[in-house]
Amino acid sequence: MSEEKSEKTDGSEVSLGHLATDISFVTRVLRAQLLEQTGDFFEKHGVASGQVALLNLIALNPGVSQKELAEAVVLKKSALTKAINELERNGLIERRKSGGDQRYNALHLSEQGLARVAAMRTDMLGLQDTILGVLSDAERAQLFDMIWRVIRSR
Repeated sequence: MSEEKSEKTDGSEVSLGHLATDISFVTRVLRAQLLEQTGDFFEKHGVASGQVALLNLIALNPGVSQKELAEAVVLKKSALTKAINELERNGLIERRKSGGDQRYNALHLSEQGLARVAAMRTDMLGLQDTILGVLSDAERAQLFDMIWRVIRSR
């Protein structure tokens, strides 16, 4: 796909015009392609797309609170609670009381969760290579640097 055209099914092209540089449109197209490319991964590992990030963040931050996790993934607390409940029901995470505050639940991966994240990691790296294969390592670093600058500018 060029910057300003998208191929139609009959081989002709649709002009994207100003949408070629509209972040909402471009990220929507990218998201649709990502969902298409990652479907087999989610099925193989028995997880939903949002669960991958949650499991990996808990693995990277044992004892993280639901509030901290909700902020990291930009989810409302109610949506996160639903996802955490499902992960706990599936035996992938554990809630543990932490310190003197009995209201605080520290999130940890269970043994099964640790194994699931380890099994996913290789496939996650392979997916990254497939999705970003058209970019050099330097271009990938630059892409993520620019994306995170936009995110942090809010």
